[in-house]
Amino acid sequence: MVSMYMWQQVKALKSTGLSIKEITRHLKLSRTTVRKYLRSNEAPRFKQRRTEKALDKYEATIREMLGKGFIGTRIYEELRVIGYSGSLSSVHRYIACIVEGEKKKAKVTTRVESEPGSQMQYDWKEWELPVSGKDIKIYIHEVVLSYSRMKYYACSLSITTSDVIRAIEDAILYFGGIAPEIVIDNPKQMVIVHEKNGIVRYNEEFLKFCGLYGLQPNPCKNYRARTKGKAERPFYYVQEHLLRGLEVKDLSEFDMKLRQMMDAYNGREHSSLKEIPYDRYLREKGLLKDIPKVEPTTLYARPLRTVSNDGYVSFNGSFYPVPMALCLNDVNVEPVFGKQLVIYDKGRVVAEFRIEPFDKGIKPTHPEHEGINRKYREKRQRQTSDVLKRFLELFNNGSVYIEGLKKAEGPNAYWHINEIIKFTGVYPKHAVQEALDTCIEIGAYHKNSVKSLLSALTIIEPVAEAVLHPIICNTIDITRDLSCYKVAGEL
Repeated sequence: MVSMYMWQQVKALKSTGLSIKEITRHLKLSRTTVRKYLRSNEAPRFKQRRTEKALDKYEATIREMLGKGFIGTRIYEELRVIGYSGSLSSVHRYIACIVEGEKKKAKVTTRVESEPGSQMQYDWKEWELPVSGKDIKIYIHEVVLSYSRMKYYACSLSITTSDVIRAIEDAILYFGGIAPEIVIDNPKQMVIVHEKNGIVRYNEEFLKFCGLYGLQPNPCKNYRARTKGKAERPFYYVQEHLLRGLEVKDLSEFDMKLRQMMDAYNGREHSSLKEIPYDRYLREKGLLKDIPKVEPTTLYARPLRTVSNDGYVSFNGSFYPVPMALCLNDVNVEPVFGKQLVIYDKGRVVAEFRIEPFDKGIKPTHPEHEGINRKYREKRQRQTSDVLKRFLELFNNGSVYIEGLKKAEGPNAYWHINEIIKFTGVYPKHAVQEALDTCIEIGAYHKNSVKSLLSALTIIEPVAEAVLHPIICNTIDITRDLSCYKVAGEL
């Protein structure tokens, strides 16, 4: 039996015009072999010789012992008992061949195409995204209709069960219907335990969502993501055609780019199907189940927060303003994908805020505070104006004294003016007028200076106060007969 190379050489040398004798001499082959391959137009076929191994007759026994967890030396000892006479190393090599063969079988995957409207799949991917020069961790959610490959993408800054539910619900609204089976992975947000025998314990919150929407969850085997099928490969496209090398100013810009990529992906020809996913979706859409009406409060947790006395709600170390009418009352807060905070009062939305990745310890200006402060300033100004007006009405030289008092006492001038007005309730008005005239002459601008000049006068009844606020009391007869004080037993 010659090699393929020798067969080729025989043909090649003959084509150059050499005789059979010359070919046999050159290749050191027999004339019979040369003639045989010159007459045949078919290349030589080689059959691999099958060698039987001494351990082949023990294969079933070895597999049984491997299933029981026996190690190589234990298997060797058991085989020696039943007649094996080979070496331990041969047993180890044979076991390695069996294990390798089982690994190859485990990697075998059959591709099953889903019927239209029957299945959708969900998964997420974690990524470090540069935002304004700083890396932040984001999560890309993907929901795909298995038949059409129509996809929906969303981005979140957190990865709670509520985030997973919200992504799937948004995808259902985007698709306009429900595929009753949803293939998922096994994270704790959806699956608590997935035993090897197929028994699954689901996350209660996720299971409630599936029940409300009529979904049948189907978790893939642990560490066997390929059994999920259509949701694995598309992350490669997102990663290589959008995420890698991308930098954005803020998350709003990224959300826009993610939506543009999603629309482009759904509108391009699928490499395997040779069809556009959107065109297949149009055929699938009518077979999707109707979306039930579900109250959002049954899906998403809305913890209570107490509004501070200055109108703020605390959440994750930051403070967000709400209407001042809610001060010291309880409200509900609902985080959305870690990017938005919605605040409710008795089920009614009272405030919404965009949460930026680096918002920590912020406290924005309350929109109502400026109005309240303005009203307070206006009220103080009116009160001050009333005091000045009253002072000018009482005293002829009031304006001169006020100017001097402002220079001497600054912002406290209005308090001095108010105190001097009170003197008219104790002293005659003309006496206070004279004291002010004297203070202006000597340049003494202080309420104590006026009081010192008035202290030599005899204090009168507060006529002004009595006139302005007269006190009227009914006459009460408090006289009693002395017999009420008589002690029992006395004569």
